[in-house]
Amino acid sequence: MIIDEYFPEKGKLVVTANGKEFIERLGVEIARQVILAVLRGENIRTQTEPLTRRRVGIATGAMIYLFVKGWAEVDGFTEKLSSLALEQMDNTSQSKKEIFWPAQWLIGLTGKSIQNVLRSNPELRKSYIQDFENAVEEAAQRCQEDFGDISISLGFMVDGELKKNINTLNWKDLTRLSTAIGATTLTIRGSEKSTYGKLFERLIMGSVLTILGFEHVENAQSAKLEKVFWLSDSSDLRECDATIRLRPGKLARFDIGFIGKGNPEIMKDKLTRYSSEIEQSGRANFSQTFIIVDKMPDTSKTANSALKSGSEIIQMSMQYWALDLAKRLKTRLGYSAEILSIPEEQLSDYLEKKLKPVPILDFLNSAIIKTRIMREEAQPYLLAVDEDDEDLDD
Repeated sequence: MIIDEYFPEKGKLVVTANGKEFIERLGVEIARQVILAVLRGENIRTQTEPLTRRRVGIATGAMIYLFVKGWAEVDGFTEKLSSLALEQMDNTSQSKKEIFWPAQWLIGLTGKSIQNVLRSNPELRKSYIQDFENAVEEAAQRCQEDFGDISISLGFMVDGELKKNINTLNWKDLTRLSTAIGATTLTIRGSEKSTYGKLFERLIMGSVLTILGFEHVENAQSAKLEKVFWLSDSSDLRECDATIRLRPGKLARFDIGFIGKGNPEIMKDKLTRYSSEIEQSGRANFSQTFIIVDKMPDTSKTANSALKSGSEIIQMSMQYWALDLAKRLKTRLGYSAEILSIPEEQLSDYLEKKLKPVPILDFLNSAIIKTRIMREEAQPYLLAVDEDDEDLDD
């Protein structure tokens, strides 16, 4: 498969990165800085946007390299692109992103458009190709009419030697390239919302509970019974993001999501998804529920729903929301965390100091992260990319 052969390996790493491997490539300290910023009330999007731009830049760079090499080594590369891309898609599972995604980008497709335009039907790909080729041809002709003729020569280095393509590039070549770059950017940005959301939700949840004095254990069957927490518990009808056990029979569950005030319906769902009792070791245990979101809607409906359900809502947009969480834990569970005794002017330094020794990689189970991301990417609304909707996270 020529497309797979020409798409560079480092570009594939950007496409497939997730979970523990992603954090290791990103750098643990950079991830820790993001966590600290969120604990201080800063917007997660502000922290992850540079990471997103970096990933978009590398992925689009890999796509440019694919084109340059193809133009240099394959006669009539632009005219053959659609058939090459279609062949690779027909012979590759969609789950193999590093192979499937570059092929779909070459014909202007994203995950969302495969679902909405092709209705996830491979048999519709050939008819789509003809329409796509016509659109590229028309766009190239319009560019020539509006902007005049253009001629570009490109090359790339191989073993220190500059390799140049023989033929110069015209508007059709550049239209194909810009279309592929556009599809690449949309796909990466769309997947980033789910990837960073689920990844950092886990890291932040584990970090804040550790700072508040709880010890991370693998699951509810741990030998230690007091002041512990575990992540991604599915013991109830709906999976929660974390559970703490203050002592046997004294539990609290947490659901965290970077949800803003523009998604009240999602917040309402979170408030109603958990029962007040969960069963462990054959015994029913009363549990408190804490919902952690970015920002609550301006209306009183959400607060009233929380009151009726007996749940607590903590907003990460508050400067020191970890302190607010600690206060609510004391009210609900009678647990007094050390942070309650820290003067407000010292909270920033305190959080930084307490976060430094936290083993954040221990909070990442690559299999769980990958499964959750793939499951959610399979849902059409999560694959949607709407740059005007800053709250599309869950």
